[in-house]
Amino acid sequence: MTILEIEKEKLQNVQKTYKELIILYEEKMQNVSKYYKNDPLMQENLLNQFGTKVRMLNKYLNNPYFGRIDFKNEDNKKDICYIGKVGILDSKENPITVDWRAPISSLYYDSNIGECEYESPSGKIKGTLELKRQFEIKMGALINFQDVNTISNDELLKPYLSISADKRLKNIVATIQSEQNHIIRKELRENNIIEGAAGSGKTTVALHRIAYLVYNEQKNYQESSFLVIGPNAYFMDYISSVLPDLEVNSVSQYTFLDIVNNYLKEKIKIISQNTQLESILNNNLDTKIIKYKSTLKYRDAIEKYITYLEENIIHGPIKYKGVVLFSEKVLRDYLNKKDLAISIRIKSFIQYGKSYMKKYGDDIKYSYWLKYKDEYLNTLDKKRKKEILTITEEFNKEITNIEKIIKEYFHDYNLKTLEIYKNFINNCEQYIDNNDCDIKLLKESTIEDINKKTLGYEDLPALIHLNLIFHGYKGYDKYVHVVLDEAQDLGLYHFYVIKKLFKNSTFSIFGDLAQSIYSYQSIDDWKVVIKEIFNNSCNLERLDKSYRTTCEIMDKANIISKYFGYGHAKAVLRHGNDVLLEKVLDINKRDYLINKINYFKENGYLSIAIICKDEIDSNNIYNLIKNNFESDLITTKKTKYKGGICVLPSYLAKGLEFDAVIINDLEKYDINNILDMKLLYVSMTRALHELIITYQKEIKLGNELRK
Repeated sequence: MTILEIEKEKLQNVQKTYKELIILYEEKMQNVSKYYKNDPLMQENLLNQFGTKVRMLNKYLNNPYFGRIDFKNEDNKKDICYIGKVGILDSKENPITVDWRAPISSLYYDSNIGECEYESPSGKIKGTLELKRQFEIKMGALINFQDVNTISNDELLKPYLSISADKRLKNIVATIQSEQNHIIRKELRENNIIEGAAGSGKTTVALHRIAYLVYNEQKNYQESSFLVIGPNAYFMDYISSVLPDLEVNSVSQYTFLDIVNNYLKEKIKIISQNTQLESILNNNLDTKIIKYKSTLKYRDAIEKYITYLEENIIHGPIKYKGVVLFSEKVLRDYLNKKDLAISIRIKSFIQYGKSYMKKYGDDIKYSYWLKYKDEYLNTLDKKRKKEILTITEEFNKEITNIEKIIKEYFHDYNLKTLEIYKNFINNCEQYIDNNDCDIKLLKESTIEDINKKTLGYEDLPALIHLNLIFHGYKGYDKYVHVVLDEAQDLGLYHFYVIKKLFKNSTFSIFGDLAQSIYSYQSIDDWKVVIKEIFNNSCNLERLDKSYRTTCEIMDKANIISKYFGYGHAKAVLRHGNDVLLEKVLDINKRDYLINKINYFKENGYLSIAIICKDEIDSNNIYNLIKNNFESDLITTKKTKYKGGICVLPSYLAKGLEFDAVIINDLEKYDINNILDMKLLYVSMTRALHELIITYQKEIKLGNELRK
């Protein structure tokens, strides 16, 4: 038999075992109620357990594995591992397939034939990798295989990189590269920032890292202890299928705005980054205040305000009608616990106050009565007697509701967060240095927004910070690891409050400074984040190789990247058509786009994007083609990515990828404007296979791209 025939037989045997296991677990499910008829909890647990096994076996029956390694350890014990998305054991608990996240599987991604080692729970295992084989399995049949030591890595990747883009991001377990695997398998307790070039697989690596940690930490933490934070709802929908496809179903995936809304629980309209960006692109918004509010200087101002509030939370004893109910000393015992949120301290004191009044309320009432006793007994004025009785009865009644009296004392500390922020803004000149920003402008613009219950993205760190001090973590301290994607768009103050909110978590932070399109409020150097936010306890890793685009497309994108100075990305050795620069006037644009879209469809492309600089242009272009094709206009209000043909503004393209891209009107991008160059770079690096750039006027940038 040939090796191919032997491997085909192996696949058939594995599939046969899978089918036998399906029958076995289905029979077990049928017998659960019979053997555990008096234990409904055990019935439920076993039905879930067996049902999960049946589902997984059915799901992977046609494609149980993608690779094989033969490893001989130093004791000459040989392991032959068929590696798949999940590990499956037979009825005798022997492995049929090995999970890609298992320690030994790292050899498939990291090691060449020959001497090697891998980390296991018991320490380093050394030995020899004798075989590394990649399989091509389609519809349950083995088509071919490649022994990895006989072919270059780029050649192995080509079949995977040449396929069409779908409406959802895919998993990459069969093609994880060594530099990606290094990041995926980092320790849980490490903080890492990963700077990755466009198309380097940042988001995919981020999600596979979560899946890896969930698998390897399942004895210590539940899936719900892990979290993914992404840039917008549209992007989150695009990546939504990856974790379930990796058998991870209980990890929350939120945007930063989701976190804010869930945490604050206030009806506040947030002006999105993209809405602000539209205003900036149209020269309708000054960015100086936005920039300042995203800095640690603004954090320092907020902290000065917090210090003031802490120092004044006890402002004398709690009195009622001249009677001291609680002394300052008693208040300090409950309120100087700065490790607790202010509202928790106040609630704790209210509980103390209630129990105190139950115990000593009669004594307090009596002491108040003593103020009037002699007068009451000695006066002959019946009207005055009645007044005294009314006064004392009212006192007795009112101190019974001690909670109301205490809350009145803490009035300024029981406000909602937005009101507390408003108080800060009203008095911000006491806390902000005149040299840091235009205080008058900050005050006027922010109060106007607060009164409309509308705030900018740059106000969110201050709100979270204040909410933390006043109301605590509200469950966000349960997370042990947070993946933060597209993080280049956050300011230092955003990083600070995220780190503070998830106080028990480590972080994997993914971003690309070359794609930092909100540079008026975001960071421009990861080293500052490492120093200021993580106190230098954070690693900086790089993913320089792009797996998305062809060499021709990446070469042109690298021409643009030099205008904002973030270096060149290296494309996998995959060639395609040259990037086309074509002059297309408005009068001819409709016909031109229809012809090009038809050409792309004839070539089998499933996802085609026309990327415009802003939303106004996107609307205009969409109106040109909407009657000719089933297409989608992507806006800031959209949350679902449908695939197919779409028109979108440049800033919404970040994180997405398409088979073919047409960039509309090159002349609208100013070569001297870094923001414009970043938007163009983002747009160009969305294309997997073909890129066309249209223009109406000859400009210097066009000549640059023709070189």
